[in-house]
Amino acid sequence: MMPVTVSAVSYLNTAPFLHGLKQSVLAKAIRLSLAPPAGSAALFESGQTDVALLPVAVIPELPPCYFISDYCLGASRTVRTVVLLSNTPLPAIRTVYLDPHSRTSVALVQLLAARFWKIRPAFLPFDESLPSPLPPGEGCVLIGDKVFAQESRYAFRYDLAEAWLGFTGQPFVFAAWVSREKLPESFLQPFNEALRYGVTHIDEAIAAEAAGFDAGLAAGYLTENIDYAFDGAKRRGMELFWKYLKTEKEYGNHLS
Repeated sequence: MMPVTVSAVSYLNTAPFLHGLKQSVLAKAIRLSLAPPAGSAALFESGQTDVALLPVAVIPELPPCYFISDYCLGASRTVRTVVLLSNTPLPAIRTVYLDPHSRTSVALVQLLAARFWKIRPAFLPFDESLPSPLPPGEGCVLIGDKVFAQESRYAFRYDLAEAWLGFTGQPFVFAAWVSREKLPESFLQPFNEALRYGVTHIDEAIAAEAAGFDAGLAAGYLTENIDYAFDGAKRRGMELFWKYLKTEKEYGNHLS
């Protein structure tokens, strides 16, 4: 088998996937690179990887690609690590700074603001030089592992997956495994089996891939907040999200 280049997200939530792939028969057949969600998408879009754990907001913008796994990064309740943080209640937030590492989360918060929360803050790029915590009237969308260190600094924490579920009744998919071209079953089957192994051996994955995290925090997060099954409900939620994005685009509203 020719080497298959694979890009994945460099956050704690990917630890089970990484562990499964490294334990599988494919370990020597793949070239794995890690990046934040936007970076993983950029590698795929530029043709540098064959397979990617891709932010779902990006997928409709690409040439046809193929879902290749029964697993994803999703949430059926609170996701914990995709949040709007502020020391001001939601209706009074005037400015929201957006984490540049996830186009999906950026689009989701803007969609929630426009369609469901009915607020119109200014959306600006997040800058590492901003004070922490932010002053009253301001909030920030943060994703990934950095949320664990920042969440205690804010009085108000709005979980984007929980908000989506409350408004639509659907779970949310943040990233899914896709390939640029159709891949043979000789790759797809062991790839899916590798991911299955990882998500069913969370403690092993934490020990192997998340040594820098408190084991209890990591286990709770990976088992209670992340829902890895790319099932029918998740696909319906993803398609609804795409429908909203398309509608906003048709109305001339740019969700950056």
